Amino acid sequence: MKKIISRITILSMLSVLLLSCFVFKASAARASIAFNDPKVGDSVSVTVTITDSAGLDSVSFSLIYDPEILEYKESENASGGAGIVKVAVSFSSTTSKRFTINFKALKAGISGIKVTNGFYTALSLGLEEKPFDDVSYNMTVSDASKSDNANLKSLSLSNGKLSPSFSASRTSYTATVANSVTQCRVYATASDSGAKVSVSGDSSLKVGKNTRTVTVTAPSGAQKTYTITITRLAENEEPTDSSDTSGTESTEEPTGNPLETTVDGGTFTVATDIAGVTLPKGFSVSSADYNGEQVATASDSGGNFVIYYLCPADSDELVPYVMNESGTAFERLKYADFGGNIYIFTDFPEDMSAPEEYYETTAQIGDFDMPAYASTEDGYSDFYYLYGFFDGGFRVYRYDSAENMLQRYPEFKLTSSSAETELAPDAGVVERFGSLSSNAKVIVIGLIIAVIGAAALAVLLIVKLVRSRNTLPDDYELEDMFANSPDVTGTPSGGKSREDTEDSMYPKK
Repeated sequence: MKKIISRITILSMLSVLLLSCFVFKASAARASIAFNDPKVGDSVSVTVTITDSAGLDSVSFSLIYDPEILEYKESENASGGAGIVKVAVSFSSTTSKRFTINFKALKAGISGIKVTNGFYTALSLGLEEKPFDDVSYNMTVSDASKSDNANLKSLSLSNGKLSPSFSASRTSYTATVANSVTQCRVYATASDSGAKVSVSGDSSLKVGKNTRTVTVTAPSGAQKTYTITITRLAENEEPTDSSDTSGTESTEEPTGNPLETTVDGGTFTVATDIAGVTLPKGFSVSSADYNGEQVATASDSGGNFVIYYLCPADSDELVPYVMNESGTAFERLKYADFGGNIYIFTDFPEDMSAPEEYYETTAQIGDFDMPAYASTEDGYSDFYYLYGFFDGGFRVYRYDSAENMLQRYPEFKLTSSSAETELAPDAGVVERFGSLSSNAKVIVIGLIIAVIGAAALAVLLIVKLVRSRNTLPDDYELEDMFANSPDVTGTPSGGKSREDTEDSMYPKK
């Protein structure tokens, strides 16, 4: 009996040992992040804790942050900056290790805080390096000098009715629509004109539940999120008594939405938030007033362009537009993306003209017919010359339509069309000549050469006549010039007859 009990005890101990080994081997380190949302100018500490019940002997990881929002300060066992801090340290075996990384809040906004590329070793694992999973959170930096108002002033749907009715303090809503409703847009306006509103989620509805979120970012950086769950009924499914599938809400906001506009027969909504949009180089996010509402825009530092982003009724894509010169309607921005760079194309300046060997035409680039010039020379039919804006400056570009390539082309020289009329009254000959076109210059030079040649010829003739005059005797008269010439009767001048001449040539016998 004792032997049986002893054997059972030994087997139990072995089982516990094997089980503990299995549990030990299955354990893995985990990371957690803790911090408090700061205000601009505050110091803030991010605490990263790595734990593993099996024990830790070394830890290394990278912490990613937004350097425009946060400035890294020195921390123990850490080094870095420019958006990444690297931590690597060995220590005596422990089940938990805490690291404190210090920052200073630079400006209002949201910075992701992410622990990645994490590895650890444990003596019980033979000090073999093991990875652990990434973990991330968002840190919101607010500005105490700016408004914290992240409330909505209004919230409604293009189809369906919010339940319960909208209240700025309530952040969760539901709505039900009939199966025939395939699109549902969300209309939201912030209480603070300086706040930004972004709507996420697909406006196309699938059968069943669809979630849309509205995030309001106050001027201080504080945020508030509203959630709407929209249920699209299945075909032939009847709504419950509490459901309202009548379509639009009883308010008139969807049809009278101040952010809606019509462009070329289509309905668009002017975006109030353009986060995630790739802006042209040299452009930054700004804002503008549209029908009494603050909307997001992109503008360059020189104020040459203010780009609005419009969302079509049947899509969530944001399309760039600009206001026309009168400020009464939107016009599609003509642009093209080459190698990840966005180039904006415009008409050539009215007071400038292209060289005479080029003619006006258009170049098809993407969806646009761009104003362009082309060469009259043979062999250049695939090349177009356009006036574009990139990285703060206007330049002439050459577009190779055969290979879809764009490059700067400084050889294409624009000249002022009014150069001749703009000359000062006291402008000199050189200035006036320089203002002429190339053909006019050739003509003027040709005339000058012709005049000089004619004058030189006249001078030579006069000199020749004068020299001939000076070689004759003073008493030499014009009729003497013909003294030895035969007369009309055949008698040589000088009084000698033919016979006398012949006698002198042939003497008589």
